[in-house]
Amino acid sequence: MADDGFNGSTITFATGAETPLLDINYTEAAAEVDVTGAGDSSHTYEAGIPDVTATFTIVGGNALSVGDEGAVAVAWNDGSAESLTNGVITNIVTSGSLDDKITSAVTVKETAA
Repeated sequence: MADDGFNGSTITFATGAETPLLDINYTEAAAEVDVTGAGDSSHTYEAGIPDVTATFTIVGGNALSVGDEGAVAVAWNDGSAESLTNGVITNIVTSGSLDDKITSAVTVKETAA
């Protein structure tokens, strides 16, 4: 039997667990700062300021709104965890299709306290 490692993972935004949960994407990406010198034979880079984003999809509509702020806590079913101390919702996409469920995809970006 396949290991469904995601099943049982959770995400909490502000004070509530977001359910029923379909997926979570937690991304830490940094700008690529080109520090190549005139005498270098190939490009060299350093990482810029990280851009942390948490995206999750739940079944159904939701009570969340763009601009809502709160902490994000991801508990992966394998025992690892991710967190954002201060996050702000920047995007919500609610969609559905014939004979299928309604889903809401929520994007949370890091913000100042």
